Amino acid sequence: MKTSVPSHGSLRSYLGGFAASLFLTLASFGLVLYGPHLESSFLFGILALLAILQITVQIYFFLHVDTSSEQLWHLLPLLYTLLIVILLVGGTLWIMHNANLHMMSGMDP
Repeated sequence: MKTSVPSHGSLRSYLGGFAASLFLTLASFGLVLYGPHLESSFLFGILALLAILQITVQIYFFLHVDTSSEQLWHLLPLLYTLLIVILLVGGTLWIMHNANLHMMSGMDP
């Protein structure tokens, strides 16, 4: 029976992940601090993109999850969790929007 030991990243990999995470974090803070003159929808879009990149860096460099066949059993629960989070957040936003429409419709100025 062949057993495989999960490989941990090297020091270089961890330092690269740390540098990428630090850069993405500082870029997010910089956008919020020095970008109030930007349009808010553009700012939110860039921040969402930076957040997705940050999650990807964390998963790849620190959790060592990639798309290889050995990592499939780690990737599938992660994707299922992502689906559940999207459904919960989307459902919450949908319910709150409908509650706002139906309860506050007579309050328009």
